[in-house]
Amino acid sequence: MRDVAGHAQAQARLARAVASGQVSHAYLLTGPESIGKTTLALAFARLLLCERPNLETGDPCDSCDACRKVLHGNHPDVMLVEPEDGKRLLGVDVVRESVVRHANLAPSQGRWRVFILPDVERMTPNTLNALLKTLEEPPAGVVLLLTSTDPESLLPTLISRCQLLSLHPLAQSEIERLLIERHQVAPAEAQALAALAQGRPGWAVRAHEHPELREERKQLLGQIIGLPRASRDERLRMAGVLAKDGDMARRALDEWTLWWRDVLLAAAGADHLISDGEARREAERLGRAIGRPRAEAFLHALLAARELLDQNVNARLAFDVLMFDLPAPTASSGRR
Repeated sequence: MRDVAGHAQAQARLARAVASGQVSHAYLLTGPESIGKTTLALAFARLLLCERPNLETGDPCDSCDACRKVLHGNHPDVMLVEPEDGKRLLGVDVVRESVVRHANLAPSQGRWRVFILPDVERMTPNTLNALLKTLEEPPAGVVLLLTSTDPESLLPTLISRCQLLSLHPLAQSEIERLLIERHQVAPAEAQALAALAQGRPGWAVRAHEHPELREERKQLLGQIIGLPRASRDERLRMAGVLAKDGDMARRALDEWTLWWRDVLLAAAGADHLISDGEARREAERLGRAIGRPRAEAFLHALLAARELLDQNVNARLAFDVLMFDLPAPTASSGRR
């Protein structure tokens, strides 16, 4: 799966499953947004359907008819199941039509039917119930590849029916190499993008293609890392800025969650943070100042707020609550 950046352990596990003929009917790929979960799922689909796979290296040939069709998004046995246009939640009718009905049909070509369902935490309860029936009694030749940024919000009944693959943020050097070698990004720009990406290769590629994303992230990160030391009035004013529209609110929560993950790691004494520069230094200072229990509690609050936004809860209300819950370093801890 040579087009996938990083995630060597997950790639090796999937490759071994194909080589041994012990492919599971369902896999759950977890990790932060834009880390490469769907990219890995599509690469695995190519490996499963490839007519000339290299089972020693775990690579599809990428030149046969099956590989080309998966790459172009038109293979009849690979379905990327996403919400309807304009909707954030995956509806039950989409799953019934795309997964339940087609799963009971024989593959059109090759041995497998592959269903890729990104962000399964954004399913309605009825959608999840419809999917569980297929997970519980999977037809032969069906592989379901689910992804999630928040596996803790998923029902244990769903998790227990999947093989779990945890994907972790990439090192800055890996993202730099990806940008330079595969996307012909100049070394200086690749270094700057990788530093901002917080381990997310997908974000780095998009930011190269859309430079406005880089500026937005710089601004968001600057606002977020200053909040713990801000006054209550300043926090509430910022809540209004961050919650001004739904898309902005979600992006802000995603960035906030990634940075707060580093705060928690620093509080636990870890040094493998993904932030860089002042963002990293401030995460380390704050983590030491507030301690692990408070850092962990607020990270859970951020994840819960993200889930509430997907349920169309008022964004301003959600951000106001977060601002009141946000831990602040005590006066005695100060800056070090």
